[in-house]
Amino acid sequence: MRLQAAADQTARIGQVAVDTREQVARASAELLKQNVTTLQNAWRFSLEAATSVMGRSTEQFGRTLGLSGEGAEEATERSTRNAQTLLYVVTAAVKAMDVVSREYFHMVRHQVVNNMDRMSQLGTCRTPQDFAVVQTDMVRETVETALESGRRIADMSLKMADETEKQIKRSMEETRRAA
Repeated sequence: MRLQAAADQTARIGQVAVDTREQVARASAELLKQNVTTLQNAWRFSLEAATSVMGRSTEQFGRTLGLSGEGAEEATERSTRNAQTLLYVVTAAVKAMDVVSREYFHMVRHQVVNNMDRMSQLGTCRTPQDFAVVQTDMVRETVETALESGRRIADMSLKMADETEKQIKRSMEETRRAA
């Protein structure tokens, strides 16, 4: 009778732990989604403002220095290339954030499902040794999943940085050729 009561209590504790982890995972995922959206909107607004200011500044600067015709046109073209490069960098960063957030959501979903399976296994444990084995397997799998996900995120970040660096170099080369 006592063993059954202990098993029932262990199952209830496991279910509470699963429910709590699910709620934390959902809240974390929603918070990350909100942060990504906020970042995307801030980048978009900043880029639009910078492009607008850059265009007006170039025109005003050209008038102040008496640049007209080809000189003003060249300055405007260069500013446009710089704005396009900035737009590319911002777009790449937003895409990278989207990929990272999807990877994070995937990891959270995987962990919730895996932990629910392990909690069910905890409920069937009859000895402390069985409980310890299931618990340590769960911790090991959590660490492995986090490391794998971290590696994929790092790979994606490195790829984005490489692509952005290439675009900036192309833009600089175009600027040099045009000069």
